[in-house]
Amino acid sequence: MKIRRVHIDGFGKWHDQDFEFTDNPVLIYGANEAGKTTLAAFILSILFGFADGRGKNKYQQYLPKNGSGYGGSLTVDANHHQYVIKRVKGKNGGEVTITNEVGKREKAEFLTELIGPLDRELYQAIYSFNQNNILNDELDREQLEQQLQRLGAVGSQEWLQQIARLEKKAASLYKPRGRKLSLNRHLKEYDELHERVNQAQSQSSDYHRLVEEQTQIQFQLKKLQQEQPKLKEEVKKVERLQRLWPVFEQWRGHQQKAVAGIKLTDEKVVKIQEIQGQERELQKQIQVLEQQLLERQVVIKELSTSEVNNYREQKVHYQQLKDQLLTLQIQGNNQEINQQRQWQNELKQLEGRYGNSKLPVPLSEQAVSELEGLLNAISHEANNQSLYVPGIGIVLFIIGLIFHQSLIWILGIISLCAAGVLWFKQQQHEKQLAEQQHSQLRQFGKQHDLSLFPPDKWLTMQSDLHRYQDLKVQLEQVDQSKSEFNQRWKKIKRQLPIKMVADSINELINSYNRWLVEMQDRSQQLAGAEQEQTRLQNHLDQLKIQLTTELQNKEAEYKSLNIKTDADFKQLQTQRVTEQTRKITTEVYGQQLTNNDRKQLVNYTDKIFLDKDVSMAHQKLAANEQEQKKIETRLTQLKLQISSLVQNGSFSELNQQLANLQTIIWHETKQWLSEQLAIRWINGALKLASQDRYPKILQQAEKFFAILTNGRYQKIMVNDDGISTLSQEQQVFQVPELSLGTAEQLFISLRLGFITVISDQIRLPIMVDDGFVNFDNIRRGRMLELLRQMARENQVIYFTANEQIKELGSPVIDLDRLNKNKV
Repeated sequence: MKIRRVHIDGFGKWHDQDFEFTDNPVLIYGANEAGKTTLAAFILSILFGFADGRGKNKYQQYLPKNGSGYGGSLTVDANHHQYVIKRVKGKNGGEVTITNEVGKREKAEFLTELIGPLDRELYQAIYSFNQNNILNDELDREQLEQQLQRLGAVGSQEWLQQIARLEKKAASLYKPRGRKLSLNRHLKEYDELHERVNQAQSQSSDYHRLVEEQTQIQFQLKKLQQEQPKLKEEVKKVERLQRLWPVFEQWRGHQQKAVAGIKLTDEKVVKIQEIQGQERELQKQIQVLEQQLLERQVVIKELSTSEVNNYREQKVHYQQLKDQLLTLQIQGNNQEINQQRQWQNELKQLEGRYGNSKLPVPLSEQAVSELEGLLNAISHEANNQSLYVPGIGIVLFIIGLIFHQSLIWILGIISLCAAGVLWFKQQQHEKQLAEQQHSQLRQFGKQHDLSLFPPDKWLTMQSDLHRYQDLKVQLEQVDQSKSEFNQRWKKIKRQLPIKMVADSINELINSYNRWLVEMQDRSQQLAGAEQEQTRLQNHLDQLKIQLTTELQNKEAEYKSLNIKTDADFKQLQTQRVTEQTRKITTEVYGQQLTNNDRKQLVNYTDKIFLDKDVSMAHQKLAANEQEQKKIETRLTQLKLQISSLVQNGSFSELNQQLANLQTIIWHETKQWLSEQLAIRWINGALKLASQDRYPKILQQAEKFFAILTNGRYQKIMVNDDGISTLSQEQQVFQVPELSLGTAEQLFISLRLGFITVISDQIRLPIMVDDGFVNFDNIRRGRMLELLRQMARENQVIYFTANEQIKELGSPVIDLDRLNKNKV
């Protein structure tokens, strides 16, 4: 068998990891804690089972630390086929599955065929090399032969198990130093009884008489006991006839009865019973549905209050009321109240600014134009006096003076005079005109309620009057809105379904929303109950239709049988059953009565005569049993008397006991000897089956040992005293006399010789886990070369922490690199 691929789901530090073993030997390198020993332990665990976790084995389980699945698989080549051996966590070392290359699953026992008679212990003793198991100072010829017997003969494992069972069985009978074992105890009893026999030879007369009487009455008892079965058989016979008498009478009576044929067939019965069953089931379902309908009606009645019905009828209206309340809430929010207060304050400020609690209405545009005309006219009166004429006079007067023109100078004076006259007249006119304009202005102020205010402020105060008027309008509108709000609130409250007490619109809306939610919930419950009621009613109607159909079918079937009711059908069934019972009973009674029973029972005209025969048979049997009791009582007395003599040392009895004990000892000795002979026969047979291999093992081991030591040692000798070797100088060295490395090489040579010789029967991978640390470089190189030779027949898997392995030129699986890639 060769391992081609290793897949680890979870084992120690390895999880979800694959290893391909394409080369041979397989070289695996890794520093300390790289996972070499874990990988080697995984291969052994897949082949031979996981450690059970008891005692020190719990440290050999390699349970994964990261929660990965425990186990994995090996892909192996064996017998020209490829198999996948998978083992996962489970009882007895884990659950094993074996699959061949076409996906067919093999039986779990197939693994035994692949690995042969080896178990984990024997595999590690031969095929597995590590620093802890190479050296074995206690190995001798007998151990080598035992290992060879386990592997070198077909079926040797079963024979060795049989030897173990025989040895255990023989040991339960006798051991040289045993005390409580059966044969040891009987031998001691024999010695003690033999001494008592010698002391009881003079006490035998009474004993012989009693024994003779005992023999006679035992003969009588035996005769009675021999007669007793015949008497019991006679009692049994007549009692059987007595028990069969009612059957016989029934059989004879039924033979004479007969009932007219009935139309009711099995098919009819089955069909009508199916209809009746369907009818009962439908009635049962109808009853259940009617009960459920009543329960639904109760629920609907509880839910269908006037309030809920009113809500369902006016659901849209109540939703509209909710919207109206929300609108009303928006209309009467706190922001309008604050605005109203601000307007009132502004209104008071305007009134205080003009010193009057009530201001006039603002002027219209026409009035403003009229006021502006009046004010402009008054302004032109004071400032718009004509300077044209005096100006001309002054200019002419100045020109006349400058140019010394008297005419021009006179004209200037005339102009000034004319201007004076004109100015006077104009002043009179303007005074009249001003008085008229002021009168008009006063009349305008009185007309527009402005008399209380200075005329020069009439225009400037118009913006304040407009604002004052707007504020009054807005406040009036607010008051009107409040009035309308209160009216709408009262109107909406009158339309609410219940009387809701609330100090504010918000409280009212919250109360109303709660009521709406409650009504919606109850309305939905009511709708669901009504829907369920409708569904139940529809189902009930369907069932009633089906029931009507079944009743019609039943009526048709009854009509074909000329009956009308279920009672008629039941009566017809009873008649049919009675007839069938009669036939069956007759047949059963006939089966219970053999021809011989009928012949014997016919001889009795009445049961009275049969009862007399039964009574007589019982009397004979009772007399026999009573006589046996008398004899047994006498025998008991004799046994007591004989026992008393025996206790006193009766020679005959003691002699008989001695003879009996001799017989027991002979049988036990015969059994013990037969088991010992069987053990020797099996050992001899196994030895003969493998005796030709033993010299070959030593021969191969000597060849390997010579290669490893460069011919320093040429011969290996194995005997009962242990293992020794012969050097070139013809000196004999025991194992303790060799260096540690040479001793290891000796034992490795023996194991490799064993593997080579047994390879015609078993070929398993050889695993080496840093097993050659005590070798020098030369001998380590020879060891590796030797493993290459072994790889021609067996797969070799070599684990090492020595970096020199990379320099050999062969492919190496580097665990350190794998671990780095994992990180």
